[in-house]
Amino acid sequence: MNIRTFALAAVMLAPLSLMSTDAFAQPAKARPGISGTAWGTTQKGEKVQIFTLTGKGGMVARITNFGAVVVDLFVPDRNGKPVNVVLGYDDLASYERGGVFSALIGRYANRLSFKFPVAGKIYEQPAPPPPAAGAPAQPPRTYIQHGGANAFHRRVWEAVAHDGPEPSLSLTLKDADGTGGFPGNIVVTVTYTVRADNTIVLDYKGTTDKPTVMNLTNHFYFSLNGGVKNIDDQSLTLFSSRYQPFDANAMPTGVIASVAGTPYDFTKPTRMAERLSLPEVYQFVGNGNRIMGYDTAFLTDGVVGQLRPAARLDDPDTGIVMVTFTTQPGLELYTQNIAAPVRGKGGAMYGNHWAISLETQKAPDTPNHPNFTSAEVTPDKPLHEVTEYRFSTLH
Repeated sequence: MNIRTFALAAVMLAPLSLMSTDAFAQPAKARPGISGTAWGTTQKGEKVQIFTLTGKGGMVARITNFGAVVVDLFVPDRNGKPVNVVLGYDDLASYERGGVFSALIGRYANRLSFKFPVAGKIYEQPAPPPPAAGAPAQPPRTYIQHGGANAFHRRVWEAVAHDGPEPSLSLTLKDADGTGGFPGNIVVTVTYTVRADNTIVLDYKGTTDKPTVMNLTNHFYFSLNGGVKNIDDQSLTLFSSRYQPFDANAMPTGVIASVAGTPYDFTKPTRMAERLSLPEVYQFVGNGNRIMGYDTAFLTDGVVGQLRPAARLDDPDTGIVMVTFTTQPGLELYTQNIAAPVRGKGGAMYGNHWAISLETQKAPDTPNHPNFTSAEVTPDKPLHEVTEYRFSTLH
């Protein structure tokens, strides 16, 4: 991390150093700990559970072992009122039908070409099935997204609850060698922990019996205003002086570029409305088509593998501040770019740019770009990454 970035980190984190969980007016709440209950059955007949993790500082997370989804994440606002800061659905059936709201993404998050190298050998993923008869024509793809047909967010995970003053939930999934075209028998575990200081910690671990690739993230859809309006008024800072541009097919060009002088420069606090209205800010959706908003890979400054600040998000209405720390190389900034509203919790209609995703991860299509941080996992080099989302309030 260079001097400029250290200075920025100091400025951005200074207000948080003055705060503790005592800054929240504490609402009446249950004792810290974890509890679980049945949450329905999948179409395949698998029993699903949902767990409630309650922290001493007021954070409450509801997490299901279907897709390792964070269904709800309540944190206190500046007045101590609990605000649900993630978008999502009310029931299991809705998560099963579609969407990736606050779900665990793998085996390879984001985009990965159908063909990719691992340890000198080329592997190929199965292409997606053709569209159903009468379905709208889609541009041809050369990659899978969010894990493809065997995506982790559509699977039931084995759950182990850990009670205590800082409760945690460990979710484990196994994949056989060759599943989805990936090599290696793998075991993946994500542990969610709710800390007393209103931090939710995601600890990712993955092992394999032969060289493979893994890229894990949670596709949180954060709305610090509680999902009542879009993110225009929220202020974003990214601790990233570099980003990885996409081509017209929504794939990395292989270039690592400076953010300086571009709409991708969030090194100073930036109100989202100032950027989302720029005509040059858009997401490629394949075959040259595009939609307004960000879907961009950034490289987080500092030492990869060390826990360091990656992003800060402020909401002026609730006063909620979220600072993201990670060991991952970078993050994907996504601003929920949609053409039509989506029906969510309690019948709420989520519109365009209603949430922001800060998906800490390896870069898209990393195996095909040797200049990117490697996503290779071997028996001697297991995966271990940590991401923290730390919540506080503005004074």
